[in-house]
Parts: sequence; C-alpha cells; structure tokens
Amino acid sequence: MIGIDPGSSETAYCVIDELQIIDAVKMPNNEFRRFLRRLGGVDAAAVEGIQSYGMPVGREVFDTCYEVGRIIEICAAEFLPAAVYNRPEYAKAICGVGKVSDAVLRMALMTRFGGDKKGEPLHQLKGASDKRSAFAIAVYHCDITKYGRIPDAKG
Repeated sequence: MIGIDPGSSETAYCVIDELQIIDAVKMPNNEFRRFLRRLGGVDAAAVEGIQSYGMPVGREVFDTCYEVGRIIEICAAEFLPAAVYNRPEYAKAICGVGKVSDAVLRMALMTRFGGDKKGEPLHQLKGASDKRSAFAIAVYHCDITKYGRIPDAKG
C-alpha cells in the first residue's frame, strides 16, 4: 500500500505493509511519477485530494490538482487501484476531531503507533508533515478497506 500527498512541485509518499513503514520520501513531482511507474509490490494507492473551501486559490492549488490527476492516471495505467481522500476525511478519522493541524495529526499518529525519535516506529516521518500525511492516508485506507474499521484517536 502506498499513501501519496501530492504537491504543486513535490510529492511525499509512504509505502506501508501491515501498517509498518517500509519507505517514506518526498521528491520532485517528475521523479515521483517515474518512481510510481516502476513501483511494484503494492496492492493499492491512497492519494490526498483537494477540497474546495469557497476561498480564492492561487496557481499552486491548481498545479496540485493537476498532479493529483496525473497520479490517478498513472495508477490506472499500471493497474494499481487508487482511492482519493480529502484531508478532513482521513484526519478526522485518525484524530477524532474536526479541524486537524499538522501537530494534532502527528500526536495522534504517535499515540497509535509510537514515537518518531531514532529507532522508534515513526522515525522516517520525523520533521516532514507531508510524509506524515502520506502515512496517515495509507493507514486510513487500510483501516476502512482491509480492517473494516475507522479508528478513533486511540486506534
């Protein structure tokens, strides 16, 4: 399973197996697309989508929307099932609250999986909110598709 947090110029991803982090990286979008085309050994992709809040947006938001579309297109070409989840959906399920900051998401993930210091389960995500989001999306997808549950903040 791969969780993907696309951005306007860089994309973060997190590959997991049975909710354990295998790899987590942030890279330029063109490199990520090449990586995704060659990626094997994953059964699904969970991609962070874009949601409108009724506010004016700039070019970065549209560039991110285009990148989400490119990623979905690559997944389809590679026969990799892909689901798109918006941040409020997966963050609320993982954190148990409505509006979720990066800090709240980090704490909820650490509560469920352990710390992010060297040698701890979430160390590969330390200092990178995009990689944490990619992990959270992957976890959420697994929770609802493989495990048939949506966890509260305590897992």
